Amino acid sequence: MATRTTVMFMEETTPCVALNQPPQTCPEVLSTIYADHYPHVLRVCRRFFRQPEDAEDAAAEVFLKLHRVLETRDEAVPFRPWVSQVAGRHCIDKLRRGKREKGSRVDGADLSEVPDDSTPSPLSQVLRREERLEVREQLTRLPKKYKVPLVLRYYKQMSYSEIARALKSRLPAVRMMIFHAKEQLRQNLRPEQSAKN
Repeated sequence: MATRTTVMFMEETTPCVALNQPPQTCPEVLSTIYADHYPHVLRVCRRFFRQPEDAEDAAAEVFLKLHRVLETRDEAVPFRPWVSQVAGRHCIDKLRRGKREKGSRVDGADLSEVPDDSTPSPLSQVLRREERLEVREQLTRLPKKYKVPLVLRYYKQMSYSEIARALKSRLPAVRMMIFHAKEQLRQNLRPEQSAKN
């Protein structure tokens, strides 16, 4: 696999040189790496996360930061084990951040006031309904390129490959669209949530 990656870098050198970019950060090279290695990186991420969406987000994030760490790669190490290490470290960091965020939210709170989610009260049902309405409202404000994949994924329960066929797009592009759409939706919802607190 290491030879194939090296050959791939050498083949892509010409357009990258024309764009004054090193081969490792050239978009064509990164796109090829994504297409070749995404399934493997996703398998690594699935070992760390229970929810498939969390693993998919983590795998997409690995490729978003790959262009920064690709230049530090030791050429003696085969590419697949190296990218597995990058993915594993990213997942561990993501889990640690999640634990710190949960811990910081609970530290100052009185745990007797935490509602029991096993039997939602009428008030919590109303609040959840309002939250869903806020999410839908913010979803309608997203650009069409983000709104459509999210609706197909979470409201129509379509798989990524089904969405790719429906949008006549490539699977990696659909994954990236959904990742960016979720990020945009989170950013849009944050000001509303902080205004309530």
